[in-house]
Amino acid sequence: MRDINFFESFIEKKEFKIDRKLIYFAIYSFIVIFLIGYSVYNALLIRQESKIVESLRDTAEDSRILDKVEEILSKEMEVNEFKALVERIKKLDKTIEERDMIDEGLLNSINSKLGDNIFLTSMSIQQNEIYLVGISQDKWAIAEFQKGLENLGIHEDIFTSNISQQDDHFNFSINIQLRGDDNNG
Repeated sequence: MRDINFFESFIEKKEFKIDRKLIYFAIYSFIVIFLIGYSVYNALLIRQESKIVESLRDTAEDSRILDKVEEILSKEMEVNEFKALVERIKKLDKTIEERDMIDEGLLNSINSKLGDNIFLTSMSIQQNEIYLVGISQDKWAIAEFQKGLENLGIHEDIFTSNISQQDDHFNFSINIQLRGDDNNG
């Protein structure tokens, strides 16, 4: 029979030993399980992404969608061409407005210089020149009209080329050369 010694546990030290093989086996098992799990997870992600890619490919290769894309691209090209044309027209319009010497204000100024006994029958405008043809009851009204045009200060030269009497009135022609650069036309 064995005696029970209550102090034996204090006297003898038991060593706690861990088996190295067991530790290596646990580590290798964990690594293998982790790699298998990671591989399965990646395979699932790849399968899911492949389905999305396949769906997008089917959508991109759909003939109806491709036809609409081509139609949209052709309309987009037309819109870009129209935008370019509109820009060119705007630039041209701006250039024309900058060069425009004869406008409504000028015509109103000429009209304001007409006397009571003078009437214009024809007006011709070419580049920087205005050609006026009219009738008057007397030569004095024609002279006053020419002097009024000179006072406008719009001319480089004013020349009355023709005054002729016909019955009880006078026919006249006045050439007005406007100020400006003749080369730009």
